[in-house]
Amino acid sequence: MQNQNRADALLKKLELEQNQASSRGRLKIFLGAAAGVGKTYAMLHEAHQLFLQGTDVLIGIVETHGRSETQKMANLLPMQACQLIYYKGQRYNELDLDSILQRKPALILVDEFAHTNVPGSRHEKRFQDVKELLDAGIDVYTTLNVQHLGSLNDLVYQLTHVRVQEIVPDELVLNADTILLVDLPPQQLIQRLREGKIYLPVQAQAALQAFFSASNLTALRELAIQTVASHVQGEMNLYQATQGKAYVALQDKVMVCIDGQSASRQLIRIAQRVALRQQIPWIVLYVSTGEHLSEFIEETLAFATDLGARVITVIDPHIGETIVRLARQQSVSQVIIGRTKRRHFLRISLIGYLQRHLGDIELTLSRVNSRSEEKKRKNTLGIWQFDKVASQLGICLFGIVLTTGVGLIISPWLPASATLLLFILTVLLCALITRPAMATLSAVLSFIACNFFFTQPMYTFKVSDNGDLLSLFVLLVVGLVVGRLAAHHQQQLRALRKSQHITQMLLNLSQTLSASNNLQDIAQHVQRIIGQALDCHVVIFDSQQQTPLIEASVEIGITEQAAIHWSLKHQQLAGCFTDTLNGSRFQFHPLNKTLVIGLALTTPLSFTIQHQLNSMLSDVRAAIDRVTLTDQLQKISFEAETNRIRAAILSSVSHDLKTPLSAIIGSATTFLNYQFQLESAEQKELIQGIHQEAQRLTRYIQNLLDMIRLGENDFQLKRDVFSIETACQNVMKRLHSQIEGRSVQLTLDTKVKLLFANQQFIEQVLTNLLDNAIRYSPSDQPILIQTLYSPPDFIIDVIDQGTGLSDLERTRIFELFYTHPVGDSGNRGTGLGLAISRAMIEAHGGKIWSFPGQYGNGNYMRISLPLDQNTQESA
Repeated sequence: MQNQNRADALLKKLELEQNQASSRGRLKIFLGAAAGVGKTYAMLHEAHQLFLQGTDVLIGIVETHGRSETQKMANLLPMQACQLIYYKGQRYNELDLDSILQRKPALILVDEFAHTNVPGSRHEKRFQDVKELLDAGIDVYTTLNVQHLGSLNDLVYQLTHVRVQEIVPDELVLNADTILLVDLPPQQLIQRLREGKIYLPVQAQAALQAFFSASNLTALRELAIQTVASHVQGEMNLYQATQGKAYVALQDKVMVCIDGQSASRQLIRIAQRVALRQQIPWIVLYVSTGEHLSEFIEETLAFATDLGARVITVIDPHIGETIVRLARQQSVSQVIIGRTKRRHFLRISLIGYLQRHLGDIELTLSRVNSRSEEKKRKNTLGIWQFDKVASQLGICLFGIVLTTGVGLIISPWLPASATLLLFILTVLLCALITRPAMATLSAVLSFIACNFFFTQPMYTFKVSDNGDLLSLFVLLVVGLVVGRLAAHHQQQLRALRKSQHITQMLLNLSQTLSASNNLQDIAQHVQRIIGQALDCHVVIFDSQQQTPLIEASVEIGITEQAAIHWSLKHQQLAGCFTDTLNGSRFQFHPLNKTLVIGLALTTPLSFTIQHQLNSMLSDVRAAIDRVTLTDQLQKISFEAETNRIRAAILSSVSHDLKTPLSAIIGSATTFLNYQFQLESAEQKELIQGIHQEAQRLTRYIQNLLDMIRLGENDFQLKRDVFSIETACQNVMKRLHSQIEGRSVQLTLDTKVKLLFANQQFIEQVLTNLLDNAIRYSPSDQPILIQTLYSPPDFIIDVIDQGTGLSDLERTRIFELFYTHPVGDSGNRGTGLGLAISRAMIEAHGGKIWSFPGQYGNGNYMRISLPLDQNTQESA
């Protein structure tokens, strides 16, 4: 185990070193307990020392708050002019991010890390500006007060009773390269406040009475020290693990379980703080028993995702079993659940179940205060919930009143048991239509109505007969049980329908994407399916072409272009309802380095829909990668084939032109130098050799020319009527020197004497086939050329008695530049003849292939030409 953790630590250290060695900038945070401790001054002082040493330092933005010492130090450094943004008639100074990126200093100073930018800025938060500067390779110095850490938000509220609105994710802080604590004792800080060195006198007095009390400052100071200590401890743990000196649980996980009703966000922040301080991954688990996810739960899960958690939602009525199962599946080392001051039987039962079944997994009960969060939830959802509850209550009351009226009407003719069945039926219907609480209420009201109207004594709540009392009790129990079961199954049915809808939507998208072979098809299917799913306009934009992949009447303004550029550059979503360029009409999600998908949203996406969208976009990205990879492989294959053909042509040209030319030159030289000493037979032999090599060279050049002609885009086949017998005789005359001394037999079918084809091509094909037959068959064996009338084709065979071909060779002999080993004649081919022959025959609509001769001896080269295209009747 220790070796395993050491290996994990070494890998993590290597990753950190690679990040440091990359072009990413380094972040240094000057952390303080509160305003006025001297963070900005300390940052400027250290930057000034670097400036004196020659470092390219630039002030991006600094808030001096009128403090003279800070202003004097800022005047010693070069400063980038701020960007002026007008909002609601007011002028604001914000960080000029584009100018800094263009200037690209070695070190930039950005004050107030947690600052919220004015609407109209590129990013919503200043820490997002800092992230972009770091990605650009610029080192950043920044300042931060500890109360702005996200995981401490609830704790700071409990200590100071002030809810901090500007939040910075803990991960950004704890993953900073350096955190420097700027500390000042609380009494000195209060003294500076009274002297007016932090705020104006009126503001200072109010601060002393509220936030800047000695107890608050002491608590905040302790939190700041703990934060820096956590950062140092993380580095120490990593170092010790790489040395094998201590066990560090780098692969442990924390899982926090939320119920959507208690202080879920407090639990999430607690889990985040635990995970970040131990540098381990963390999971947020929400187990639904089947009910629809409320808006509050959606927002809570989205909040957890923003903080960096992996969110898991499960629909299962058995909450305890689900928590234990997932804790073991996810290899969780610690499970965190909330514990409030109010006791609840079900929660106590759940805690007991987890204690019994989690085994060696640590169970942490965290005390939380749910009142403030529940109050906020009621305030945000109160009207909507009241309307929904009122309507369901009306349905429940109407059902009970209607059943009572019907029961009073039919009671003279039916026994009392029938009335009880009517009330049970009403409870069942209410359970199917409304929520479980209303089903329970309908069961209780049924009990009361049946007691008051249908049991003796009538119109009282007294029961005179024990049998009636038992019936009423059975009605109440059956109503409660049936109502709860029906409501529960109804919730499960709704969840199942929703899950089926999501699954069907993902399946449709997956099927259509799998059948798409180009980007245009993918874009068309994606725009249709995702547009229908989200009920919005969808467009896929190609940044290289500066146009949508599918033509659409969409206006892309400057803001949209900036959002597209930023989304592609950083591979993050941007646009409306995001933290980056939210003035855009579209929300852009990157698909690859050049493609983005834009969604014209009118309302923010809920967590569930966002999760579904991410799943669909993952499939889209995979399909785009598949198509792109296929295109790249085709290009690579084409380039490889082109290079192979080019090399083969050069090799063939260099060999097959040089060989006959060398023979011609040698024979001609011998004839010129020794013609008077040579006998007439020897002279004739030299002249015949020159003639044969010249013919060989002519055939080779003709093949090259034919290959070029067939490869032209505007090639058109010219047909004429000619005699097949004449064509065969021309071929035999052309190869007279090779045929001399050999037996070549010609057998023609008299049913077809004339062909309507390109005579030059047909003769060239027969020449190539006959030349191969001569080259690769014994000289004492005959060669047969025969034609056959075999509707719907006309067959031409060239048959030899050579050694034949293997099955593998038969599949390759028609490939360009493929040559068979040297035949009986000892001459090797060029690898062009059969490839050219196939192209010529295919131009006539026919086919050419090879198969073994009779009894496996020799070889058949067969040409089949369609009769309806290549005979005199088709002319």
